[in-house]
Amino acid sequence: MRDTARTRALAAFQGLALGDALGMPTQSMSRRLIQADHGRIRGLVAAGPHQQIAAGMPAGSITDDTEQAVLVARLLIDGGGTVRPAVLASELLTWERAMEARGSLDLLGPSTRAALQRLQDGMPPEEA
Repeated sequence: MRDTARTRALAAFQGLALGDALGMPTQSMSRRLIQADHGRIRGLVAAGPHQQIAAGMPAGSITDDTEQAVLVARLLIDGGGTVRPAVLASELLTWERAMEARGSLDLLGPSTRAALQRLQDGMPPEEA
């Protein structure tokens, strides 16, 4: 395989998604709760009973972190290296509605949720 910007970018996104899936079952949990749910983790595992952020997610699931990175990458490609704030705002709001429709609103991070609320309240995208 040739080492091109495309192959490096793809590898970076694969690493992001894998790291996200590995961390999903334990995000924001204490060491004690991780031990209680999983013991020693040696690979991809499902979210355990103490995982409130990603409750019920199966092993290998990605979170909003990967989904938003892919969204921004797509906008960068479509925009020739530039992301217009209004387009980003629109795409994030569309993404939020899709998350709600899937019942996955709990995956939105607090910063994203706050920014989307400010956009919905009419704040310009450049300030939200």
